[in-house]
Amino acid sequence: MRIYRVCLEDVRLFGYHGLFSEERILGNWFILNLSISKEITSEFGDNIDRTMDYGQLYAICVEIMRDPVDLLETLCEKIASRCKHLHPDFLELEIKIGKEHPPMGMMGGRSSVVWRESSLIE
Repeated sequence: MRIYRVCLEDVRLFGYHGLFSEERILGNWFILNLSISKEITSEFGDNIDRTMDYGQLYAICVEIMRDPVDLLETLCEKIASRCKHLHPDFLELEIKIGKEHPPMGMMGGRSSVVWRESSLIE
């Protein structure tokens, strides 16, 4: 089996997600990583229609990140759902979303959630 993966790495997006009212008012920066893989069933032939277009994947992420939610898990779930709809023949999908400067008194670093799905039999 030949497999290929498309990745978005360290995409920095601003949003108003979080449980606390100040997060909904002030907003925060989020770092998003996404990877999706599928089996290569034909040659690409330099045709974007035969690929997983990372521009489309990025557009999904930007659209989902626009609407405030309480949890990073919810963002992952929504992005995963849209990606699977776009590529129902996916093999593996992983999304990591980190929140810079979460309101926990941290002087640096970020909190993050990782969402992973596989259609492979394990």
